[in-house]
Amino acid sequence: MRQLYILTKKAVLLLAVFAGMTTTVQAAGQWQWQVTLDASTSGKAMDMPSALYVDGDKQRYYVVDSGNNRLLSFDRDGKFLHAFTAEGSLQRPFDMVRDEDGIFWVVEKGKNSLTAIDVAAKSITPRVLRDGDHTIVADRLTLENNLFYVLDASRGDIAVLNKELVVEKWFSCADCSGGFVDFKIVKGTVWALDRSAKNIVQLAADGSLKSSFSVGEHAAFPVSMAVGPSGFVYVLDRHEGIIAVFDAGGSYKYSFLSGGQMRGQLHFPVEIDFDPWGRLCVVEEGNSRVEVFGR
Repeated sequence: MRQLYILTKKAVLLLAVFAGMTTTVQAAGQWQWQVTLDASTSGKAMDMPSALYVDGDKQRYYVVDSGNNRLLSFDRDGKFLHAFTAEGSLQRPFDMVRDEDGIFWVVEKGKNSLTAIDVAAKSITPRVLRDGDHTIVADRLTLENNLFYVLDASRGDIAVLNKELVVEKWFSCADCSGGFVDFKIVKGTVWALDRSAKNIVQLAADGSLKSSFSVGEHAAFPVSMAVGPSGFVYVLDRHEGIIAVFDAGGSYKYSFLSGGQMRGQLHFPVEIDFDPWGRLCVVEEGNSRVEVFGR
């Protein structure tokens, strides 16, 4: 009877574990691979792509192909359209946006500049960003309501600049051990990732702290984050090749995807973001592509 009890207890534990796994698999299974953005039809494969920008009006994806010093465009279905090299003048482009006048703004690591590219006027204007005596080391970039939000890699803070590239304010985190490494603007608030402490931080428009929570138990090396249409927070783990999902209050929900080189797997991913159609896009340095997932 004692042996039967032990076996029964193990069976119950196994069933409980299996039930938990089933919930995770079902939740993760809702995300399905839809399309891959690569440059195979351009005659040259991507090399260490670093960022994605989506133009919802034109229904185009723009990929920063950092290793090849070029910008690539794709249509909504993933068809390759064009490679832009700025006549060979780009130096380690890292991130980009496009403003309402059609001007491309590109963070160039090689020049430490925010470069304005006016394709119609055929002009390329690099600008080093400064706030007083401080030189901003431009990193991640977002354009919201005609304001540039630029992550300063030297401080780990976020500078907000007007169209004349004058700093109007800063978003910082006094309690963050290493500063921010990624951020997103959602409904007037700033959601940011503190990689050293493995925390997600939400800041109000005035810079005050609204909320924060740890992702450390579920992300070994968090490198990027995004907020989905439902308000869930998605955290990209560069080393494990997974995405951990939390509700807005920080409760862990599930993780999905895995490391590897096959379709739907991730190898040294560097950025995630949602496109205007609710699809989750993952930029992969290791696999030299962008994977797009939908429900």
